[in-house]
Amino acid sequence: MSKRNYYDIDDILASQERVPCFLRTDLDGLGSAGGGGSSKVHRNSRWSLPFWMADRLNDEDYLDMQVSPVFSKQANRMCAASPESVDLRNLCENYYQFGLQLSEVAPEIPHVLHNMYMTRIQKIARVAQQGNNVETLEFVQSLDKMEEDILRVCQHAQGAITAWHQNKAYALQKAPVIHN
Repeated sequence: MSKRNYYDIDDILASQERVPCFLRTDLDGLGSAGGGGSSKVHRNSRWSLPFWMADRLNDEDYLDMQVSPVFSKQANRMCAASPESVDLRNLCENYYQFGLQLSEVAPEIPHVLHNMYMTRIQKIARVAQQGNNVETLEFVQSLDKMEEDILRVCQHAQGAITAWHQNKAYALQKAPVIHN
C-alpha cells in the first residue's frame, strides 16, 4: 500500500483517480463502486475503481490493479517527446501526486515524473520571470495543481526581486530608542 498524507487535500484528490482493475474473486457490495448496477461483482471482470480502493483491494489479493491510462506507455512516450506541450490539467489535475501514489504498481513512473518535472520547471521559471503573455497562456493553463503552486511561488519571488532592485523592498528606519 502506498503511503499517503492523510491531511493533504491534493493527496486525497489524487487518490480519487480511477485505475483499471481485473478482479480475481467474486466480491459482494462493490457493484456500485465500479459503476455497475448490481451489488455483486464476478471474478475475471474488469472494473475502474478509485485508486484508494483499488490499492487496498490489490494488497488483499482481491484484484490486480493495472496502470492508469494517464501513465500508459503511449502517454509516457508523448510526455517524453514534448513535456512542455502536454496538458497535465486535462490529463490529470494532480498528475505528480497521482504518479507518486501509482509508482508501486509501475516502477517506471518516477523516471517519467522526474523527466517531466525537470523540463517543465524550467519553463515555469521562465514564465514567472517574463510574466504571463499570449505565448505562455496556453502553457500556464496546462499546469497541474503542484505546478500552479510552484508558479505562484516563483512569481512572488520575482516580484520581491524586482522590488529589491528598485529599492522598494526595505527602507532603513531609525531605531525607536534613538530620540534625535
